[in-house]
Amino acid sequence: MVRFKNRYFTVEVISLDSRSSSQPLALKKYEIIQTLLSTTEEIHGEFGAAAIRNGLDVKYLDEKNRIIIIRSRHGPHRLLASSLPFLSKIGKRKIQLQGVYTGASMVQCFKHLKKYHQEKLNEALNLATEKKKATTTSNINFEET
Repeated sequence: MVRFKNRYFTVEVISLDSRSSSQPLALKKYEIIQTLLSTTEEIHGEFGAAAIRNGLDVKYLDEKNRIIIIRSRHGPHRLLASSLPFLSKIGKRKIQLQGVYTGASMVQCFKHLKKYHQEKLNEALNLATEKKKATTTSNINFEET
């Protein structure tokens, strides 16, 4: 029996529409798959679309955090990886994809995703503390004069 190897692409969806970044995206798995297939067909032709069609699936879709995990077969995953940066629309929404991680298992993708979210939280916390320090020092300087 032959085992099929898969590759999982963890990507973050950045919305370029006028919507605020706090609103969740209303994406459907079918729209994402069709957009991936059409983009790959534009870049790599019918061969590229046919190669990735067999194992292509959206395994995880988090609309609030804007994270998607896409599964592809090992081998044609290179065609899909080269097509992801050219993806500019899903449905009617203008988007940009930022690759977070490419892994061989869902477990590794979720481990890396946990680290990624922790780093984002630390950045937000540092930014908030810097703003608080800046306002505190400006209030102190203002009161002295």
